[in-house]
Amino acid sequence: MNTNDALVTTHSQIVSFDQTGFLPVEDIHQDRVLREDYEKLRINYELQRDIGSELEIDLVLNRILDRTFEFLKYERGIILLANKKGKLKVRAYRNIKNGKKCALSTTLIRHVVQKKEGVISTDILTDDRFNKADSIRLSGIRSSMAAPILHQNDVLGVIVIESSKRLVAFSKKNLQLIMNIANHTAQFVKNSLLHEELRISFNSAIRTLSATVDARHPLTAGHSERVAKLSVLIAKELRFKGHRIEALSYAALLHDIGKIGVPDSVLLKDGQFNASERDEMNSHPLKTKEILEKFHFPKRLKDVPFIAALHHEKIDGTGYPNGLKAADFPLDAKIIAVADVFDALTSARDYPTYNDEGKAMGSRRLSVTDAVAIIEKQAGAHFDAAVVSAFKRCLPSALLQFRGRHFEPEYVDDYIRLQAPNLTTLLA
Repeated sequence: MNTNDALVTTHSQIVSFDQTGFLPVEDIHQDRVLREDYEKLRINYELQRDIGSELEIDLVLNRILDRTFEFLKYERGIILLANKKGKLKVRAYRNIKNGKKCALSTTLIRHVVQKKEGVISTDILTDDRFNKADSIRLSGIRSSMAAPILHQNDVLGVIVIESSKRLVAFSKKNLQLIMNIANHTAQFVKNSLLHEELRISFNSAIRTLSATVDARHPLTAGHSERVAKLSVLIAKELRFKGHRIEALSYAALLHDIGKIGVPDSVLLKDGQFNASERDEMNSHPLKTKEILEKFHFPKRLKDVPFIAALHHEKIDGTGYPNGLKAADFPLDAKIIAVADVFDALTSARDYPTYNDEGKAMGSRRLSVTDAVAIIEKQAGAHFDAAVVSAFKRCLPSALLQFRGRHFEPEYVDDYIRLQAPNLTTLLA
């Protein structure tokens, strides 16, 4: 009895992968077999190329299931990855039968993880290990194949391919290809996990630094975080995507980092600035740029220092520190300008706020309606009109995010009811 016969007749056995399954050239007597093998290898090669060129882990995992379907014609594919606690969680799922739930055999998965080898179950219904599992029985799966995603003997995940239509749906040759894909996936997953750890550490450091600056005054705590969140909402309204939104978010978080270099006697002054104090305060955007240029930002975030330093420029050229006009600085900085002013107008102060003419506007925060009116009035002079329009569209959603935390519910509810009645059900 040859190996293929054993696979057909030994339905209750999990068959370990231990050989290639590819015939030597001299044993190939049919062009059809050769063409099929070539097509499988071609798709496999293209998939490995795709894995090496993509950064988003979930895109890659779903791409794996899509491409492997081209040569395996299976009914269901699942990729599980270990989370931080080491538990396997579904990260990608493909089922040609819509509505079917994902029911996995823990016995099959456990075998793959413990033995660290690829396996095939040729008839899962008659396999003693699975026939008592109602979830498997109800799913209708007949044949199953699984491969570990291994990196230096650590199981990072498992790829499971299943067929509900055929017995002996998969061969050892198929498993070899899946094992090969799993090996390439392992390196990608490991790199992605390391990248994610670095990203989390970087993000944590940035947010800690931002919060440290805001904490110099008790009433500005959380200011930069709110400006960043509002800036991102505005940017999405303006159809920003990907790395541009990421760079904008970091620039907004760090826009006031230059205040580290402003003396407390100026930063915390209770009253109107004199000329020299105003110059000192107005120097903080330049200080922001100088500080951030010393950071080693990755390439995708290289514009963060430039963007962060321009949040006090005005489109009519009367802003500071450079007096730039609209065409001279990017839309990203114009977004932060609106978000920054709105948060300043709607946040409590223990000293009066002064407008550009030096007139005191009171120490209490303005109502949302009054703050929006001030920003609308300055559209086309201080602020970019398109940014102001986007700000108004996303403001109700932003207020809901801050409601009950920075803003008392009653402070924002009337504005939401008036401007976004479709969101009032979320006010309860």
